[in-house]
Amino acid sequence: MAKRVKFQRLAKMQPTMTHFSTVALIVSKSSPNIFYDKMSGIERGVLTLTIRDSPNDLTICKCWGQRACVDEYAAMFHIGHVVDVVDAKVMSLPEAPPGEQRYHPQTTLPSALVVNEGFGYVVRHNSDDSDTIMVLQQLLQRPIKPVAAALKLADVRSGLGSPDKMIATYVDLLVAVAAVRPVREIKRKVPATGHSKVQDLLHCLEVIVIDASCPEGMLLSIWQADWIRRAQQWQPRRTLLHLVDVRVSYSDFHRCPVLSHSNCTLMGENPLVAGEDCRLLLAFAATVPLKSFDGCAQAELDNLPAAASIQVQMTVRQIYSRAEGELQDASINQFTSVLYGMVTKFDLDGFSKHINRKCTACERLIPRNLEDCSTEACRMEFLLANDGPRYTSYFNINIHLSDQTGTLVETRLAGNPAERILGLRAEEFERLGEHDKSELKWRFLLKYFEARLLVRKPAGMHKNLVVVVVDMQAIPLDKLVEKVAVF
Repeated sequence: MAKRVKFQRLAKMQPTMTHFSTVALIVSKSSPNIFYDKMSGIERGVLTLTIRDSPNDLTICKCWGQRACVDEYAAMFHIGHVVDVVDAKVMSLPEAPPGEQRYHPQTTLPSALVVNEGFGYVVRHNSDDSDTIMVLQQLLQRPIKPVAAALKLADVRSGLGSPDKMIATYVDLLVAVAAVRPVREIKRKVPATGHSKVQDLLHCLEVIVIDASCPEGMLLSIWQADWIRRAQQWQPRRTLLHLVDVRVSYSDFHRCPVLSHSNCTLMGENPLVAGEDCRLLLAFAATVPLKSFDGCAQAELDNLPAAASIQVQMTVRQIYSRAEGELQDASINQFTSVLYGMVTKFDLDGFSKHINRKCTACERLIPRNLEDCSTEACRMEFLLANDGPRYTSYFNINIHLSDQTGTLVETRLAGNPAERILGLRAEEFERLGEHDKSELKWRFLLKYFEARLLVRKPAGMHKNLVVVVVDMQAIPLDKLVEKVAVF
């Protein structure tokens, strides 16, 4: 006859216990940490589960074993699962010194559970016990820390707004999801047995989060596989996140502070007990246009000014000075300009790609290596209810405009203005032969034009200068001389 397991609450843990059993909810999970054990000559590993069995009691359970055992645990258990931890050893958790890196979330209890292969185990809780499972799964939406204590994104940005404030810190936030980008694959080399190295494939999901203090949003990077799967189900402007101990650091690449999920981060989805705070945040999120984030294709091409309203003439040097140099005004993020210059790059018949595609459902840019949008919601919509085209094509051509002061290399001829100026649609361009593309190129290359431009300065999630052609007309040499001479 099987031994009957006596389950206890996490709050009853004592460091002297060696056969402690409990029923708890997995609220977070680390990636398996695999290492080579020189003593035994085999690969071993550890998986850390963050578990909870009441609104106030949260701790970790470390599962040690050979690689096969740890990999099996990692594949078997996911965030939101209710599990039985059986015959675990209880160990005291030393308090981490202030400022020292933590490798697991902050617990509310002074003890943790340890399971070693052959000495204790973890299994899914009996599915027939639906009442216990239902009660524990509600804890996923119960904040472990007061939501009212969360900081505003604007405070985080201002506190770490320049490269000279490079020290990373950890903060609590209440934010709304504004955009979920496609998963990126990143290759890295890791040590293998001996002195060789093997390539390891990492996955990263980037999410734009907002609150009322920061409508332009901040970037949140997620690397852990379980959270990537959950994040792909988040709905822009509808999903709220309570982030506890999320890492904030200055990014040289994005040139602004960014957020990242780390080993010590806890994320609560749509917290239940923060009624008024969540209601106000949801109401604000509903007013933010999705196209304002760079996850949407053609974001820079929406609401372009009328060409006739662009009257201020500038040289290339003055455009750069106003955008990034000594003449820039921090109170504005864009301006317009009339530039008289020569088209010095217009590589229509080369190897560069000039046509982008966007999903007709979510309007996100579709990567060139994919046939359709990778978002699960869009795939389901096309499968069930949408017999129309799954994407639309649009021009996105990089051109260079040069005058006597320099060359503007960030200029984009894109969207509807490109179709009007070129005299054909993106789909028609794709059907042109190389000879026709070459003829089209030489209608513009090394010719002088009056270009009316919208210049968007690097800000927030837009790390690069963006220059969009609103209109462009060929200009006779005598008029060009007059304009340049007067100016």
